[in-house]
Amino acid sequence: MKNAGILLGFVPLIVYGVLTGTFAASVIIALGAVLVVTIITGFSDLRKGMILSWATLVMFGSLFISVGLLNMTWILPGMGMLIYAALALVTFGSILSKTPFTLQYAREMVDQKLWENPVFIQVNVLMTGVWGGIFVINLILSYLTFASPQAVGWIASPLTYLVLVAGIVFTIWYPRHLLKHRSPASE
Repeated sequence: MKNAGILLGFVPLIVYGVLTGTFAASVIIALGAVLVVTIITGFSDLRKGMILSWATLVMFGSLFISVGLLNMTWILPGMGMLIYAALALVTFGSILSKTPFTLQYAREMVDQKLWENPVFIQVNVLMTGVWGGIFVINLILSYLTFASPQAVGWIASPLTYLVLVAGIVFTIWYPRHLLKHRSPASE
């Protein structure tokens, strides 16, 4: 599957969401598992300097050290907000630095002649921007879960996964959509 690289980049986030619980010990176990999963699934991407893989490793590694080694358990209630804020900052930062993180994966899937094509770059800015929007939406949903766990948290928390799934579907669909509707003149 051509999109496996970028999609594998989100596996650690999913692993964290599945394994984490409400106790510090379960969060530490989840963070440790995420670090292992990040290294295993992202080893090749880490070697290539992929922004998403490195951001994930640094973010979850920092959280593991903070909670697991330094016992900074006071950050646990806001962990979702920290994670999505960091991902949003990295995502929009990659756009501002003119290296949208999806561009790194897309370059592995296309002929090198297209790498500097303005349309190719615009498409990747758009796709990276969509992911930035997803992370901002999930930041807001995480805040709602934090601020009002009984009133809206029960729906806001699961919605974060639906938003991630929507992003994954978009990531798979959009490049295929563009290829289907590509004009013969652009070849």
